[in-house]
Amino acid sequence: MRQYDSWAEVMAELELSVETASNTDGATDAAAHVAWTPPTHLGPLPLHLRDQAERLLLDQRESIRNLEEMHRETGRHLAAVRSVPRQADGQSVYLDVSG
Repeated sequence: MRQYDSWAEVMAELELSVETASNTDGATDAAAHVAWTPPTHLGPLPLHLRDQAERLLLDQRESIRNLEEMHRETGRHLAAVRSVPRQADGQSVYLDVSG
């Protein structure tokens, strides 16, 4: 029965990691984003945890999609900032954001 307890602990840690990543609102938490290595000493995943593992996989994929969209949005913002001309002589620069 200890094997099942260990798998349940592994699944709980993974779920917490996905939840933490989903709730960061773009902030980076290095502790939450540690590379995961599947356990080799536990044997195969118990059948009764299969549904939980499939839900976790779907949640991880959704988190990846959200992070990729935030990455694209950040790139668009950086491109907009970089498009503002620089003035070496200290003059003010006005940016038309409406048209």
